Amino acid sequence: MNKILGKIRQQKWLWWFLLPLAVLGFLGKKTYQFIDTEFLVAEELPFYDISSRPNDDTLHVLVIGDSWAENHMMLNCDSLFQQYGKRMTSRPIKCISKGKGGALSKEVYHYMFRNHTQEYQNCTQPLLEKHPDYCVVMVGINDTWKKRPISYYTGNYRLIIRLLLANDIRPVIMEIPDFEMGEWLDKNRKRQRMTYRLYSYFTRVVEDDIAPFRNGLRKMLKDTGLKDSVLFIPSSLWLPRDHQYSENIYQSDHIHLNYQGYHLLDSCLASEIITDYKQRQ
Repeated sequence: MNKILGKIRQQKWLWWFLLPLAVLGFLGKKTYQFIDTEFLVAEELPFYDISSRPNDDTLHVLVIGDSWAENHMMLNCDSLFQQYGKRMTSRPIKCISKGKGGALSKEVYHYMFRNHTQEYQNCTQPLLEKHPDYCVVMVGINDTWKKRPISYYTGNYRLIIRLLLANDIRPVIMEIPDFEMGEWLDKNRKRQRMTYRLYSYFTRVVEDDIAPFRNGLRKMLKDTGLKDSVLFIPSSLWLPRDHQYSENIYQSDHIHLNYQGYHLLDSCLASEIITDYKQRQ
């Protein structure tokens, strides 16, 4: 009987020893998953083959990314791009946009793969499989205001570019445009603002300071040798220098363009893409 009681006591002490280990293991796993999801560059996924380019005279342009790409579709700016393009070439032009508001660069990369897109309506792989000539990438604003590391932004952007180039699609790389989050955050997400201030302490990303992200993108393109393989669109090429977030081109949130703002952007994109296309023929 004493032996049995002794074994029970031993098992009891073993249980109290193993339980904290199990809890620590669980918390450690969740912490790693959080850090991996929120702060680490995506693991590069295997390239996939797409169909051959359509055998027609049409210049096909795809626009992907965050809310700027989403609004490009919702404000019917695909037709706006086509109107500007037709002024420069007699070739038919087709533009298709697909974006997701709030998307980070890592999410935009995963949207390019069916098996990594949680919500299929955000998946851009079917559009890539149509083999557009150009793909405009609108991403980075959310990386900035959500205080992701600069390496997170440039690393995921590099993966996006590599996938496009692997399938002979010309990447059109948009520099992060001017935006201002303070007013919107004060009105909408005070708790979230505190969270991102905490992130800022670890990532050293200062609110509304997009210069390090712009410089980081340029450096990444140069260091990786991708600079000559992409069509780069600096924000200064289309944004008026003294715009001051004017509601002539910005919505009242100072983050997103209105229809007139997309006139500026699409006229620039159409001009740069068609000029580039003619030079490459």
